[in-house]
Amino acid sequence: MIFLRKFLGFILTTLFIAILLTILFAITEGSSLLAIGVLFTGAFPFVLLIGVPVSFLSDYLTKSLNGKPRNIVALLIHSIFGLLAGLVISFFLFEKSLFIVVVTIIAALIFWLVDEILRKKI
Repeated sequence: MIFLRKFLGFILTTLFIAILLTILFAITEGSSLLAIGVLFTGAFPFVLLIGVPVSFLSDYLTKSLNGKPRNIVALLIHSIFGLLAGLVISFFLFEKSLFIVVVTIIAALIFWLVDEILRKKI
């Protein structure tokens, strides 16, 4: 069941990030809303290779906790790894862009939120 939750979390998070970035770029740059496919494809590997393992790690590290303490620690784990991933990606791929750091933190928070909702539903 955990693999189904992580898979759904991965797909939904990637979709939400693509929608968010598409709207952001449409507002700030005037780009087409049809860019969602490109942004979905761009977000896909990062969420898969960074977000999913961090989510599994978060579950492992918080398995002995319950309720609000577990939620807070899981949120911190996702946030810290989102920050670290953003800094590394920004430094090596995007010439030290603060935008990338912010996007990865937001993506980590979205993944955490989606996973918590799915945890209660599945």
